[in-house]
Amino acid sequence: MTNPKMTPAKPRRWERRASTMPISLVLKNGNLKADDSATTLDISLRGAKVRTKLTLRPGDLVGVVPQGEFPEAIRTRVIWVREYESNDWTLAGLEFLSSLQR
Repeated sequence: MTNPKMTPAKPRRWERRASTMPISLVLKNGNLKADDSATTLDISLRGAKVRTKLTLRPGDLVGVVPQGEFPEAIRTRVIWVREYESNDWTLAGLEFLSSLQR
């Protein structure tokens, strides 16, 4: 008999890899806001988990600029957010709006 409160997690569609990389995040939500101190925590072909000082909400469109690697922002959408008041950081799951494969 299985415990009804314990449901198995759905397997991820894309394998995530731990990856700590400095990035800039650009949020245009009324006013243009940027965070040049953001970092990735993990990444897959379809998204990334990031740490930022920006206040984000699910559905926000955010540009991700990997520092020193790409001349323009990668378009993403915020899927989930966890805010930590104790240290002013926000963790967010971003979905890439176009594939990173070329």
